[in-house]
Amino acid sequence: MAFIPSRIKKHDTNPGEAKLNLNSMMDMFTIILLFLLKTYSTEGQLISPSRYLELPTSTIQQHPEVGLDLVVSKNLILVNDEPVADMEQVRENDPKTIANGIITPLFEKLRYYATQAKKIETEYGVKFSGKITIQGDKDLNYTDLVKVMRTCGASDYPNMRLVVYRKE
Repeated sequence: MAFIPSRIKKHDTNPGEAKLNLNSMMDMFTIILLFLLKTYSTEGQLISPSRYLELPTSTIQQHPEVGLDLVVSKNLILVNDEPVADMEQVRENDPKTIANGIITPLFEKLRYYATQAKKIETEYGVKFSGKITIQGDKDLNYTDLVKVMRTCGASDYPNMRLVVYRKE
């Protein structure tokens, strides 16, 4: 049996007319919009400065990376906005606070977070990177900053990033 063309095709006056498919165009614009929104949202501010300190300025070009948040102000040391140690005891080298150049309460808190992150790594496969972002006050003594950094290194957080304001 031979194919019989339909009546519409037989009487079509303009067979070369092309029609625009709007469904494909809508899909394309949706993908472009989602890509732009994703790119725009990842370039925002990743780290919010602590209210306890004033950050130093620098001419750095790198964007901040997300890690465990450590704030070292003139008076306090905070981990994830929880007070851990008093800076007066750190400056005075109080034996209850300092042992071999390591700040004991900070060391214990960071070891707790490191063990929790390693447990999550074994259970869920989320890799523990050992990254920590240090927000230090611009008037912080260098020796105090060295004590904090030594403590971070000893407690399985060797990837330290110092947070600064970028000069415009």
